[in-house]
Amino acid sequence: MAGIAAVAVLCIGVVVALLWPKAPPEPEPTPSPTVDIDEKYDASEGVLDTTELESTVLVETEDAGQEYIDSTLFLGDSNTARFLRILNPETKKTFTTRNNTIGVVGMGIDAISGLPCMDFTTGRYTMPQAVRILQPERVIITFGTNNLYGNSTDAKNFISRYEAQIKAVQNAYPSADIIINSIPPVSKVRDYINVSMTQIDAYNKAIAEMCKKNDWKYLNSAEALKDPNTGYARSGYMVADGLHFDQKGLAALFKYIRTHAYITEDDRPKPLAAIPGIIGVPEGLIKINPLNDEEFSEDPSEPAPETEDPKKSAEPTPTATPDCVNGTYDKTKKICICSENYTIDEKTGACTVTAESTDAPTADPSASPTASTDPTASPTSGPTQAPDITCPDGNTYPAGTDCSLHPAPNVICPDGGSYPAGTDCSLHPAPNVTCPDGGSYPAGTDCSLHPAPNVTCPDGGSYPAGTDCSLHPAPNVTCPDGGSYPAGTDCSLHPAPEPPADPGMGEPQ
Repeated sequence: MAGIAAVAVLCIGVVVALLWPKAPPEPEPTPSPTVDIDEKYDASEGVLDTTELESTVLVETEDAGQEYIDSTLFLGDSNTARFLRILNPETKKTFTTRNNTIGVVGMGIDAISGLPCMDFTTGRYTMPQAVRILQPERVIITFGTNNLYGNSTDAKNFISRYEAQIKAVQNAYPSADIIINSIPPVSKVRDYINVSMTQIDAYNKAIAEMCKKNDWKYLNSAEALKDPNTGYARSGYMVADGLHFDQKGLAALFKYIRTHAYITEDDRPKPLAAIPGIIGVPEGLIKINPLNDEEFSEDPSEPAPETEDPKKSAEPTPTATPDCVNGTYDKTKKICICSENYTIDEKTGACTVTAESTDAPTADPSASPTASTDPTASPTSGPTQAPDITCPDGNTYPAGTDCSLHPAPNVICPDGGSYPAGTDCSLHPAPNVTCPDGGSYPAGTDCSLHPAPNVTCPDGGSYPAGTDCSLHPAPNVTCPDGGSYPAGTDCSLHPAPEPPADPGMGEPQ
């Protein structure tokens, strides 16, 4: 009976639950609308006025070709790193190689001279140090994206910091031409809502003015990447995040670079110093994304995976050729055949220097670099920082630098002449000094012992040099009329008086 009662109670509970009125569901929270900080953006205000920047902004030229790209060193952030990861649709190779590209994911302007980021077989170096090692004809620098926030147009602080960093690059290797590229535009729809075209346009104008001030060149590539109607990046030029270049955008950028070339006389010291083996930029140098203060979940320099197109599924995907600068590429086996003292890096497929080799040849700086499948891969065993050396000029340079190119500065001898270091300055004494008495005496003589001779004033007295002779005038003169007059008076104007007539000498009566 107890079991039957329990079942009955359960059935009644179910019926009550079914018949009891249900509480209305809680409404889902309405998402807050995303604020568009570029809501009032005016594309026309972002057009650069080149009227007063004619000698600064690079103008259109004939296509300088791949040779121009290969002789240029590119410095930048993740968009520059993508040069090494995306294939050029024309050449089927990456746009640049690790031999001429230093792109660091998440890097802002303040890390240019402070963050060691380029690996050679001799160690890891900062960008200015790497520029000095690579000795390029020119450098194209593209930074600024990772320093953006909001829509402020005040660029003073940004420019002062950027300018100092660029000068560090210039001072490291003065023979390289300096070209500053504009900050790339972003898409209207983008993940990073705190990055605005209003600020990008303002910063780019300030960068152009900075270039004019320092006699650098400004590459206005933004004009080729922006939609002239909206001011944002052209459709298809950026990946889904709206911030990083896609293949189409990179193709447009490099066409602009080649057709706005800046080629000057090559004044680099010859012969060029030997370049150590180039390894490239290691991954993961910067962990936190400066645009959202979150840890990087993926490498933004890596191309976004493409959705497979059934029509193209049968076509083979082109891949980059391994870097065989230290060997030859076997097209049949599709691998590098490495030169002596080099072995294949299993990760990159490139030829790297053998760890135990002490006399491995260095890379030929004049050789044309080839593409790499993984140009920024870090070496299997992290390189150690080789100590810098101090050359006779007193400056510190990377290990292996040819100090004969950095001799000690000339010495200034006492005679004021500039002579080679080590000159015996006793053979170039200071010239004699002329003292106030008019005599010529050895340098260092105490001229107070050789004063100027006394002067004779108009009163006939002898007084020390410098005496005001107006206080010592000539004595008065006495003219025939008996009067006393100032010296120089014409006494003919003061004749003696006529004698008085004698009364006894009058006329006869």
